[in-house]
Amino acid sequence: MKRYAWIAALLMLATPVGAEEDMETVQLEEPIVIGSNETFDGSGKRFVSCDQPAFRMEGTGALLENVKIEQCAQAEVPAVEVTGLGHQLIDVNVRGAGINVANSYGVRLIRPLIIGNGRAEGISLIDSEASIVIGAIIHHARDGIYVENGSMHQMTRPLVTDSRYGIHLMFPKDVVITSPNLHGNGAGAMIMGTERVRIENGQIHDQTGASATGIMLFEALETTVRANAIFGNRVGLYAEKSDWTLIYDNGINGNDVGLRFKRANEMTMEGNDLTGNRYPVLSFESAHNDVKGNEWGGQTLDVTGDGLSDLPFRSDPYLFLLADTYEAFELLYGSPGLAVLEHVLRSPDDVVLTDVGPRVETRRVSWSGSVGAAVMSSLMILLWVFGRKR
Repeated sequence: MKRYAWIAALLMLATPVGAEEDMETVQLEEPIVIGSNETFDGSGKRFVSCDQPAFRMEGTGALLENVKIEQCAQAEVPAVEVTGLGHQLIDVNVRGAGINVANSYGVRLIRPLIIGNGRAEGISLIDSEASIVIGAIIHHARDGIYVENGSMHQMTRPLVTDSRYGIHLMFPKDVVITSPNLHGNGAGAMIMGTERVRIENGQIHDQTGASATGIMLFEALETTVRANAIFGNRVGLYAEKSDWTLIYDNGINGNDVGLRFKRANEMTMEGNDLTGNRYPVLSFESAHNDVKGNEWGGQTLDVTGDGLSDLPFRSDPYLFLLADTYEAFELLYGSPGLAVLEHVLRSPDDVVLTDVGPRVETRRVSWSGSVGAAVMSSLMILLWVFGRKR
């Protein structure tokens, strides 16, 4: 529970002490409809609804801001329904079934705060285009942000916790997710049936449950995963039937398995730090992948001084899979005897991934001064040594 203490603190900041008592409670029997170019400012009020959405936005260019909505525990409909073009929702606070955006274009959601009921999505974008979600905070939803179809969505700094999937993409194209913070979910991000999704600069860690995976790709094409910190998960990044994935400059550390690939082809992996995982990578039936310049730990040899090892890294999960299958081997995993066997027993080629030039961690001391400077430095050292009082 400690890891959610800061969420509670954040909610307290969102609702200053005494503000609840000062709010006027408005019990809604039917939705408040906001039409084209209309503005609704809900400051100072708390809207309560049960069987109907609290707000419905239609037409073009409507604005809903400073709204606090509470739904009954049994509510199944979204608190806010949005259709149309160019609407904005600013500082909308929902406790219940979240916000649904459908058949829309260019809707902007700025700083939405959703405390879900665990049965409905926090924010859902259905058959919509070019939505922008900035600074969303979502806790205890079914999926934090759910996207179905559509394209050109942008999500910046979403924070999602205690949900099934932090972000769940089903079939959209050209989605950009920047600086996500996804933790305590069944999976941080589930990306399925997509094209050209980009996820970068994120903190994706400590997922929970049986899957507990940082990022899951399934039948996802041309996905880019860049500069994320992915740690503390059962599997850091999983990709299946996903081609042309670009994975670079990520820190994928402290997971049970760093990377797991199954029929993931023609990927490019470069500049990733994969040290500190129980096992760095498992790869099955994956081919034609360009893997170079990643840091895996273990033995390296840099003969040419270019920072890349001339000894390739070859993942060989033989003993890992053996320990994973037979728990008795778990106690011996990593022991010197099994380490020797690991060099003797080889896995079939279809479960091996090779980095042809793994990155070498170098610690060099170089001298950029002149010969004269070196002589002067030596004299100063000698004077200091012999000039001391004895």
